[in-house]
Amino acid sequence: MNPETKILKHRLEEIRNTLLELESIKKDIKTLINSNEEHRKGTLSESRFFTRLYLNYTRLFVIDIFKLTGKKEDHNIQKLLDFCKISIRKIEWYNSISLEKLNSLSDRLTAISVKFEQIEGLRNKYYAHNDKKKYSFPYELSLTDLWDVLEGLQNIFSEINVEFDNHQWFFDIQYNSPTILQNLSKYNKIRKLTLKEYGENKSSVETNKLLEIIRKK
Repeated sequence: MNPETKILKHRLEEIRNTLLELESIKKDIKTLINSNEEHRKGTLSESRFFTRLYLNYTRLFVIDIFKLTGKKEDHNIQKLLDFCKISIRKIEWYNSISLEKLNSLSDRLTAISVKFEQIEGLRNKYYAHNDKKKYSFPYELSLTDLWDVLEGLQNIFSEINVEFDNHQWFFDIQYNSPTILQNLSKYNKIRKLTLKEYGENKSSVETNKLLEIIRKK
């Protein structure tokens, strides 16, 4: 394996690992915000812990996606494309890739790069640093915008990788949604019901009521 091929292999591995981590973080964030209304009322709205968890996951997502979009980052997608173009004849591709294809991928990166400046500003002024002028930085960046940027980066990476080693990466990872919010919601109901019964000087809570709460999804 020649030096150029080794460099590309390493860069693809680093970028792939970041993309996989971002996909996992995205799934965790969506679990927190997509819980049904009943569970949100029973846990999220009553716990600052879950609010901080959501905010910190969002912070981590922005910091990590900047690794792939920041101009000075070692393993950003633009540098990956530029290296492939410069070294196209030296890299040992499994499937030959054309300069036209790489230029097309660069155009697709440009199309999603309209959000890169806001990602950088959010990361630099709010999350990685405490910029004294942070409140003067205007940004309109939704979670949907971040998901779109991530999907665009994943698709560009996948098309390069399949030409390099013939492995097609799909980032819709298998994800088992945690049941912690559902279980905490059930616990809160049982606790409130038990305290209510105790406060009314009743000897015990009806077993059927407890089972109904436990079994409900």
